[in-house]
Amino acid sequence: MTMKKFHVAFMAVMVAIYSLAIIPGGVCSAAGIDKDKQMHIGASAAAGAFLAKNKPFCRWKPWQRALFNIAIIGGGKEWYDNRHPDKHTADWGDIAADSVGALGAEGCIWLIHKTW
Repeated sequence: MTMKKFHVAFMAVMVAIYSLAIIPGGVCSAAGIDKDKQMHIGASAAAGAFLAKNKPFCRWKPWQRALFNIAIIGGGKEWYDNRHPDKHTADWGDIAADSVGALGAEGCIWLIHKTW
């Protein structure tokens, strides 16, 4: 597979993941997941796609990128929320949603690499 076809397939899968996470009536809505958690799933999937395509993160193993995404990006957001309780609420459920998005993105990226 040429690099151009790979990029097209990669972006199509990432758009699909993000769309399923946030569109009304999508998978997350049907599962009864609230909007905040849907946004965490979608944002983590988008961050995972960004990390996988950009240096130095593209050289990391998928589990390393997922851990970075969950711990640093998701954990950092929750730390910020904890420090600003007047405007934000910190929630362990948000970290769980970040984990779903990050692991889902890395799983799809791994599958694309293995398939093509």
